[in-house]
Amino acid sequence: MIAPTHAAAPFSERFLDALTQVQEKLLLLLAKAPLLLIAILIVLVAIWFGGVLSRRMRVLRRISQRNPYLEGLIRTTVKVVIGLAGVLVALDLLGASSLVGAVLGSAGVIGLVLGFAFKDIAENYVAGVLLSLRQPFAPGDSVRIDTYEGSVISLNSRTTILMTSEGNHLQLPNSFVFKSILLNFSHNPKRRFEFTTMVGHEVSLHTALDIGIAAIIDTEGVIADPAPNGLVASLDN
Repeated sequence: MIAPTHAAAPFSERFLDALTQVQEKLLLLLAKAPLLLIAILIVLVAIWFGGVLSRRMRVLRRISQRNPYLEGLIRTTVKVVIGLAGVLVALDLLGASSLVGAVLGSAGVIGLVLGFAFKDIAENYVAGVLLSLRQPFAPGDSVRIDTYEGSVISLNSRTTILMTSEGNHLQLPNSFVFKSILLNFSHNPKRRFEFTTMVGHEVSLHTALDIGIAAIIDTEGVIADPAPNGLVASLDN
């Protein structure tokens, strides 16, 4: 009967010590509850203010007229920066200065880790930024990217969205678009179109060429210089 009493005593002491520590931490948490609420309020206000500021920046209106893709990037950047500033202020208010320093000091390491873990996402994002700055196409432009062809609908942080001639939405990764050969059919208004048509054997080839060229000249949007032309490509039996 004596042995169990000696074994139970250390366990009860450890349990009481753990319970005391939990009570102390709960009391400390209750003591800091007002500061915690204020810190949460600061973060929420920072997020709200970042959204309002990004929507009402006058400079973005001028940028959107010149570069609609860069506008979205700047809006997102403003919201993220102001939100992070609110988080840092809240942590400093709670007395977590060492945590703030650790976050700032390890930002480079975290960036490297995330860069390797999310390589494709980071690559597409950077490619989207470069495409926004270089502007190889604008909304509505007809383009051919590698073997894909369609009209540009939008450019976001990850993909370039095209509308194909069949009416399908085609999403291409920004990194693929940035690395591929891009042919913009809309950038230069003077574009040459080539097409082939069949003519029956009973029709004069010269008459068919004259009728076809005249029809092309009367088509809206066809320029007079250089003038449209036609030729006989092949003769089939």
